[in-house]
Amino acid sequence: MVYFNIMPDKDEKPRKKIVVEEVKNTPSIEVPPQTEPHIEPGIHEEIKEIKSGINPLFIIIPGIFLLGALLGGIVYYQKNISGIKITVTTPVPTISETASPIPTASSEVDTEKYDVKILNGSGIAGEAGKARGILEKAGFKVSSTGNATSYNYTKTVIQVKSSVEKEFVSALTEALSKTYEVDSKTKSLSASSPDDVVIIVGSSKSSL
Repeated sequence: MVYFNIMPDKDEKPRKKIVVEEVKNTPSIEVPPQTEPHIEPGIHEEIKEIKSGINPLFIIIPGIFLLGALLGGIVYYQKNISGIKITVTTPVPTISETASPIPTASSEVDTEKYDVKILNGSGIAGEAGKARGILEKAGFKVSSTGNATSYNYTKTVIQVKSSVEKEFVSALTEALSKTYEVDSKTKSLSASSPDDVVIIVGSSKSSL
């Protein structure tokens, strides 16, 4: 630093001191200027066109349609659900009543327990053989057939020994009554008779 001292004259007014300061030169730091990213003019224009070309209506209108479709679907679904009536039908078990077979006298009786002899008392040829077929079909055992001493019988007569069971006689009467008119009174055979049961076929037929 250099000082200049200038002495003033007596007649002169005092002068100010001039101080000259040497400033050391310090190296300046240059800051590189910030550069913006370089975008080609064509790309810059395309970006501007894309940004300016997007119309908000293209986003809003489809959104409104989608929202309306969604709400309509929800309303339709709720209406269908409320309109559907679920009916649960409980199957009612049906009881099928099978008619049990009515037991007949012939089904409860041993129809082959006694031998049956058939005589034709109607005067109609072949009537004894016809009666034989009826009884054998019903399960009875026929020992023989022949002609009665008289052809004047109108009703069919059943003759049995006292040892023959009543159930057997009832079954025999039932089988013959389908074709012939059977006398309601059963005749008795003597104990010395070689046959247990004798049937004399009459000419009168059953009206059943």
